[in-house]
Amino acid sequence: MRVAVVHPFSWPDVRRGGERYAHDLTGWLAGHGHQVDYLTGGPAHSIDVVDGVRMVRLHHRHGDRLTSRGITKLDSFGVTVAPWLLRHRYDVVHSFVPTAAIAARLARHRVVYTAIGHPIEIGRVRPADRRLFRAAVRAAHVTTVLSASAAAAASELTRRDVIVVPPGVRTDIFTPELRPRTGPIRLLFAAAAGEPRKRLPVLLAALPAVLAVQPDTRLIVGGGGGLPDGLDPKVRNAIDHAGAGDLHEMPQRYRDATVTVLPSVDEAFGLVLVESLACGTPVVASDSGGMAEIVTAEVGELVPPDDSAALANAILAVAASAAAPDTPRRCAEHAATWSWDSVGPRHLAAYDQARA
Repeated sequence: MRVAVVHPFSWPDVRRGGERYAHDLTGWLAGHGHQVDYLTGGPAHSIDVVDGVRMVRLHHRHGDRLTSRGITKLDSFGVTVAPWLLRHRYDVVHSFVPTAAIAARLARHRVVYTAIGHPIEIGRVRPADRRLFRAAVRAAHVTTVLSASAAAAASELTRRDVIVVPPGVRTDIFTPELRPRTGPIRLLFAAAAGEPRKRLPVLLAALPAVLAVQPDTRLIVGGGGGLPDGLDPKVRNAIDHAGAGDLHEMPQRYRDATVTVLPSVDEAFGLVLVESLACGTPVVASDSGGMAEIVTAEVGELVPPDDSAALANAILAVAASAAAPDTPRRCAEHAATWSWDSVGPRHLAAYDQARA
């Protein structure tokens, strides 16, 4: 099958879940014999073959004038990619942004559109995003979302059927450490520290209660971004601000942690949770969005959003369970649900549906 995967940004130039998802998908498709073009943006036009995937970087013109008018790079990439889609033919175009999905349909391709974020967020900042999202869903032959929670919100917004196709985890990279997590608690926050939706301040508010019981606890803050000002010195002294770090560091960060904590709200999925589980480390997350479909009592706990007291209690409970000999194995086995061997064929099924 000849497939174009379309995203204006590429991994690891931009290190977010959507870019990781698109990158790993193209690798899985190429590894299973499909011809894959990854159509992405760049400062100049270039074509390279990387691990069997043809990386097509299109000159993405997006000046300050567009930004000042509230037009994002996601909005303008449809115009950037349209000439290429008119000149080249694919069995399926799989777009991760609405404007490119619309452009692909106008170019008479069979289109799969994946909504990366949780649809409940659409329109909160820009009301026009709801119209753009609805137009992309109408244009696509198949729309996929990352969780049942996202599917319910998307169907309510569009009155159209969507299907759940989650991203995968690279279980060949995120391999488990099967030793129990004993000793001082090491908490890992592996999301963007400065993004409000990730709720790092809620975790910081929970930390004093954890330190009162386990005073040797350390919080490792990764994912990039700074810490808020005005932290209590006791809290600040318990934090190791590791930053995003090198790509190769992440699996070991998960393995070294006692618990990975993601107190976000409205996550469509929560890939860092699955990565942590694949490495054998249990998790604590908010009972919000798609995260509730990942975390079970066997591998972690869910807490009400923005409840720092409940978060502290869950962290202590899951840290205690992390010391049990069979916890890492349970985590790794649960993460296999989202291995690419499991979710890759679901993408092919969506492509077949779009071509039917």
